[in-house]
Amino acid sequence: MAIDPGQFALAAVEGSAFDAELIERFSGCDQALFDLARSLAVECADGYPNGPLFWNGMASSFIDGLLIRHTSKFKGLARGRLNEQVLGRLRDYVVAHLDERIEAGALAKIAGRSPFHFTRVFARSVGMTPYRYVVHLRLQRALELMRDGRHGLAEIAAATGFADQSHLSRWVRRVHGVSPTDLTDR
Repeated sequence: MAIDPGQFALAAVEGSAFDAELIERFSGCDQALFDLARSLAVECADGYPNGPLFWNGMASSFIDGLLIRHTSKFKGLARGRLNEQVLGRLRDYVVAHLDERIEAGALAKIAGRSPFHFTRVFARSVGMTPYRYVVHLRLQRALELMRDGRHGLAEIAAATGFADQSHLSRWVRRVHGVSPTDLTDR
């Protein structure tokens, strides 16, 4: 099983396990993770019969299992990384301002860094640029609203900071490989 370091780092940040480091080799067998990995492989081989959202949910459960049962903590904050409190404040700010334009300069100010230095340190800490992180959180919220089914795509796009319904649809296709209507039909 290969794990994208960026996805693992993002899961660690979202799970408030900011200092998590995957143990490269562990002894024994984690049957629950093995079963999830097998289910992921079967779902993929069968062409995602339960839909990409189902597969993403299983993949998230797999990464969460790794995070919970197979990580260790760094001895200290690695040089050139943001600490847990700063990352938490940044996430809170982004979530509170999803429907607004979010500038890297504003995030850098929260982190107490220059915009240039902040972008590099943030990417090293989270595994993606601040821009991609903001888009990730926006998509996450948009998918929650789509599943809820009480709002139209244009309203969801406006509430989550996308320029319009088309902009939201392009990002959903880019990240999940399907249109937003395909995600909500399943």
